[in-house]
Amino acid sequence: MNVAGVVKDWLLIAFSWSVIKDTVTPLNLFGYALAFLGVAYYNHSKLQALKAKETQKKAAQADEEAGKLLEEREGDGMGKKSESQD
Repeated sequence: MNVAGVVKDWLLIAFSWSVIKDTVTPLNLFGYALAFLGVAYYNHSKLQALKAKETQKKAAQADEEAGKLLEEREGDGMGKKSESQD
């Protein structure tokens, strides 16, 4: 919601500047640029965290599947050995 609020503020400022011809000072522009960089960094860090979590989840699933396959193979190997002993 905070990010959406910042974007809404930018749109309001752009409207104010273009339609109403309100003045925008260099200090205002610096503040807008700083806010933009903050939002971009926030989105980037959220995306990286989401990708890392997804990668970790996929690795855990692959490990779980590999463990199940090993258990099945070991179970099949023991079953064959006991059959050959009979």
